[in-house]
Amino acid sequence: MKYSTILSSLLLVPALAAALQAGEIKVSYPRENQPLPLVSRTFIFGTVSPATAPFFINGERVRPHTNGGFIAYLPVNPGEFSFNCELREGATGYATTFLARKVRIGPAAQNGAETPRPALELVSPSSDLELSQGDYLNVHAAGEPGREVSFSLGSVVEDEKMVEIPAGSGRYYGSYRVREGDRGRGLKLTARFGGVLRHSGRSSREVKVDILDKFTLVEISTDSVNLRSAEDGGYVLFLSSGVKLASDGRAGGMRRVWLTPSEHAWVEESKVSAVGRGAAPRTKTGSIRLKAQGAGSSALVTVYEKVPYSVEHEGDTLRLKLYYTRLHTNWVVYDSSDTLVGKVDMRQGAGYAELNFRLARELWGYNVAYGPRGLQVDLKGPPAMSLKWPKPLEGLKVALDPGHSRFYKCRDNARVPMKDFTYDAMPEGCWLDGAVGPMATFEVDVNLALADKLRARLSQLGAAVYMTRSGEENVELTDRPRLAVENGGDVFISLHNNAIADGEDPFGSPRGFSVYHYHPHSFSLARSVHRSFLSGIKLPDEGLRFGDYHVARMTQMPSILIEHAHMIMPEQEELLNTPAFQEKLAGAVAAGLLDFAGAPPQPTAKAAPGKKREKR
Repeated sequence: MKYSTILSSLLLVPALAAALQAGEIKVSYPRENQPLPLVSRTFIFGTVSPATAPFFINGERVRPHTNGGFIAYLPVNPGEFSFNCELREGATGYATTFLARKVRIGPAAQNGAETPRPALELVSPSSDLELSQGDYLNVHAAGEPGREVSFSLGSVVEDEKMVEIPAGSGRYYGSYRVREGDRGRGLKLTARFGGVLRHSGRSSREVKVDILDKFTLVEISTDSVNLRSAEDGGYVLFLSSGVKLASDGRAGGMRRVWLTPSEHAWVEESKVSAVGRGAAPRTKTGSIRLKAQGAGSSALVTVYEKVPYSVEHEGDTLRLKLYYTRLHTNWVVYDSSDTLVGKVDMRQGAGYAELNFRLARELWGYNVAYGPRGLQVDLKGPPAMSLKWPKPLEGLKVALDPGHSRFYKCRDNARVPMKDFTYDAMPEGCWLDGAVGPMATFEVDVNLALADKLRARLSQLGAAVYMTRSGEENVELTDRPRLAVENGGDVFISLHNNAIADGEDPFGSPRGFSVYHYHPHSFSLARSVHRSFLSGIKLPDEGLRFGDYHVARMTQMPSILIEHAHMIMPEQEELLNTPAFQEKLAGAVAAGLLDFAGAPPQPTAKAAPGKKREKR
């Protein structure tokens, strides 16, 4: 090769290097230095450019979607951890690009010297307790293995032996069942070694126990409170301010509520205020008066105290159970123009009165709440819809709920507008309201876009549409059902798009759409919408589901929550950003609502008259 040729080639090397463009890697989730739970694997997603360049994270090949969006499910280690992303130079004209996304897996390490651990400490209970006869006091202590350990409770229990399980673990367990005649307030719980080492246990706070001989009487102090079947159980009662409850136990920030000898519930202690000690409240029923209210019925049940109640809708019956109540109703006054309630029958249970409203027609929704004259039971019948094209939904008011708000949620219930900080610069102690996708698409924005398109469709069909939010405003979750009721909604539809929990495998099962309901009178709407998605949306079906969501628990109207797609899956995020697919989703929801309403099929347009076609 000639010298001039070699020199020309050498001179081209810097120019070629300069010609290589830098690729781009953006990680949407997790955020920099984000704490994640203690898991062995988790997902990371974002976008790369160019999408065709070889892409690796921690040495594992990741294949982006055609638009550059990617999601990967990778092994992680406890503590400070780094996802090392590498977009390699290929035949694309791009230089190799690197990005390290640092996170923390599991609890943060303690700074400074480790606090010396006492020889013996109480693990649980970790907070003050109230117990009644028959309750078990369960004690867990930790300390030096292989010792004799016992616990004491004031003057009631002295040196009750504990058992090390498993042997040599240093974990000691003991229990005591409260007996008849046990009494005491502020009893101190302690644990100690036996034998020569009689070292008292220490806990992060002093634990005291009250053994009750009377109920603690409490009153609901907030507008709306849900009682659970257990400390971590599902919701069973939905009550309002002023309802009186008899509590016979307390643990972990929850109060146990005595309803009948065989029935208990649990309520957050912060939602009630103590009003004294004594016997459970007692009341009786008086007259019941029914009155037609439009397509529905209203019943005023006379009671003389605000006692807890449960409501159950099954078939053609709405069952109302009034606790602490004796049945003493001498009159049931019917309204001859009432076409919804056919009959009211009653029975006395052990510590409760049961009222059964037998329905002559379909129940569309209901509301039970105390008023100035007693317990008001409002039952709603189906609204009068035209069911005639081109406006089959005329007469129906639909409340659309675009899920989430464009505000970051922060500690101490603070809210910060998203417009004030980019997602990457979110203030410390704040988090996103809703999901984000690989291309940094925010669920809150997609939900609103879907709601706008669905509103247009439903309006064309004759429905009146109310939206819980229409833009940048902050609407709290608890306000959404209330706004729907206050604005006269007949149907409530909450619009969302899905994500999964940290550590869950995004490829472990098909990801697509799902439809949720809670109360029986919402099931038909959920089923109709789900069937419409099955026939019209070509995404995996994650099923028609019962879902214990706040917005689905409202009783006043059929209420459903729709997860249209999965934001975190790149190909579905791309679809959700497409106006045509948004229109398809809106069409599927509208078709499901038409089916639920019982609208006839849309008549086909008749062909314009013309000449007969000549035979050839």
